[in-house]
Amino acid sequence: MKTKTLLIAAAALAAGIISSQAQSVYSQNVVGYANIATPSSGVQYLISIPFKIGVSNGANEVFPTLPEFSTLLLWDVPTQNYKTVQTDTSSASGWSDGDFNPVPPPLLPVGKGFFMSPSAPITNVFAGTVAVDVGTSNKMVLPNAGVQYLVSCVVPYAGAVTNGNSSTGGPNLNGLPEFSTLLLWDVPTQNYKTVQTDTSSASGWSDGDFNPVPVPTINVGQGFFLSPSSPYTWTTGL
Repeated sequence: MKTKTLLIAAAALAAGIISSQAQSVYSQNVVGYANIATPSSGVQYLISIPFKIGVSNGANEVFPTLPEFSTLLLWDVPTQNYKTVQTDTSSASGWSDGDFNPVPPPLLPVGKGFFMSPSAPITNVFAGTVAVDVGTSNKMVLPNAGVQYLVSCVVPYAGAVTNGNSSTGGPNLNGLPEFSTLLLWDVPTQNYKTVQTDTSSASGWSDGDFNPVPVPTINVGQGFFLSPSSPYTWTTGL
């Protein structure tokens, strides 16, 4: 009988998933933690919650110590725009909108990215359960061509986005339609780097000017924009 435990630290993201086994208990769940640093106040970080935490992945559950008036920008797919929320101890919920009106704590589900701008430096420690059970896979349906989806990998993998397959291991962003784009946030420049699928490139990827580039990589807890050129289902397994 086995238990499988996932331990992830920000200092070892490139190693991806690290597992250990005990002897007497069986579980299909994988638990772990991730340290995601946001070290500069007022800077925008594009992150995601790597695990299922608490009852609902509410912001009050995943951010118990976020500094006052730290802001989150939540992407709304139907309007293709942001909704702003912030920590605010004057609100009964602990959260308000951009006009300081009280709002419920927002939900931050696994697989959805968002911008965070902390009002003071903080390292976010996320601990919970991987959203995909061992031996299963998740299907994220992105139904509309040319629409921007702010996403993240539902299993906390790090490395090349094309690593893995539909059943086990790796992000498996394979089979993307030609000229589908990723917008990867660059914290130092506070701007995006654009890459796209391009079969004319040896790597299968080019930049926004159609220059060949290596396969893009992601880290645990990293969000990014994905715009498929036709409907796409992203399958990630564990």
